[in-house]
Amino acid sequence: MKKIISLILTAVILCTLLISCGSGKSDVQAVKDAGKIVVGVTVYPPMDYLDENGEWTGFDAELAQQFAETLGVNCQIVIIKWDNKVAELNSNQIDLIWNGMTASDELGEKIDFSVSYAKNAQVAVVKKGSALTADGVKDAAIAVENGSAGATVAQETVKGTNINKVGAMVDALNEVLAGTSDVAIIDITMAQNVVGKGVYADLEILEGASYGDEIFAVGLRKGSDLKAELDAFLKAKYADGTLTALAEKYNVGLNTDALK
Repeated sequence: MKKIISLILTAVILCTLLISCGSGKSDVQAVKDAGKIVVGVTVYPPMDYLDENGEWTGFDAELAQQFAETLGVNCQIVIIKWDNKVAELNSNQIDLIWNGMTASDELGEKIDFSVSYAKNAQVAVVKKGSALTADGVKDAAIAVENGSAGATVAQETVKGTNINKVGAMVDALNEVLAGTSDVAIIDITMAQNVVGKGVYADLEILEGASYGDEIFAVGLRKGSDLKAELDAFLKAKYADGTLTALAEKYNVGLNTDALK
């Protein structure tokens, strides 16, 4: 009797595995079946932000919309919590992370990256007239986006003693504007586009406070077949001049070596 029960259980397990494997669907097919690709972002000018009509625009937003067109689907851009991006991706809440994301070794253990398409670094931003120096950043109240490359720099490179982790890079800048933090460490890609302008007219990049070289890539689930489609798309858009035109429009530095 025990032998019969054991054989029945083995057969059930095998059937379950076969059904599971047979029902698997690639990311490309899932996106096409859904008729949309869901892209996770934060508000991050010049990469992803809302225009005066409330529509998503920016370097990454335009590219994501064009990529969706190549797949024959709509592009749905949604705001995510940056420190929760991996969970959002791996739980299929989003299909891609496309938001000026630094392709770090640590993050690469959890997700896959597209070919790198842009370059970046971290810089410190202060109020104009601030007495803070680059050497003094470590002892200042530092605002950073939680889960960002700026947060890593503040902790591991600057070794700050008072780090305020907020939801987005714009929140870090607002901390400095409000005087609740002395300095923000953010992407130079954003800083060059917003600091000293508009609502951030009273801020400036701190001289001598630039940290490291980084590369941007799109995040995908491990083993996703969207990667091949996305890599081919990015290289084609570099070859036809689209990426160069967008880089000039949004003041973004391309990682040309990777795109050739």
